[in-house]
Amino acid sequence: MKIYKWLRRRKNVLGSKFLYQLGPVELASCSFGQSSKVSYLQMLTAVCAVVNGGNLMQPYVVQRITAPDGTVVQETQPAVKRRVISEETSATMCTLMEGVVTDGTGKNAAVKGYRVGGKSGTSQKLDSENEGARISSFVAVAPIDEPRLAVLVCLDEPHSWTTSGGTLSGPVCAEVLQKALPYLGIEPQQAEPEAQP
Repeated sequence: MKIYKWLRRRKNVLGSKFLYQLGPVELASCSFGQSSKVSYLQMLTAVCAVVNGGNLMQPYVVQRITAPDGTVVQETQPAVKRRVISEETSATMCTLMEGVVTDGTGKNAAVKGYRVGGKSGTSQKLDSENEGARISSFVAVAPIDEPRLAVLVCLDEPHSWTTSGGTLSGPVCAEVLQKALPYLGIEPQQAEPEAQP
């Protein structure tokens, strides 16, 4: 009963229709976040904490402000808010996320020459009248062995034969990574030739 009262106080997070349909299944789904709503910035911040050694960083939008003559007027320095998972757990998650792209549902997010990690995130929309409404998302991180760039693509109620995040959003992540990584000075690695028998 305590959890029910707590959830009812969180009206800004949970859809009001959901509050009155709260049963054993809904309570169980709360445990893995299915009934929670977070912003895309919050989601990407959490993913970045998972892949960067477990440090939760303070997100910011503007890195640097420069004057017309090129002098730096203001520069934002990265700031760690706190550690949320251990470095060992972070390393394990990076390995698992790379497996999603190499062998799992995220194959469409692969970019030739780069080690990419990712995770699909197809989810129900709590505040939609359409019970079949979904958000199709995928988050990609590269290079996963030394993360420099994270991309989150969310398609709101896509009109397609599928709502799979890996199928619909994964290719968009791949295109962004393919263009953005060289811009950041991260060149693709050449595949090592296979040894001849």
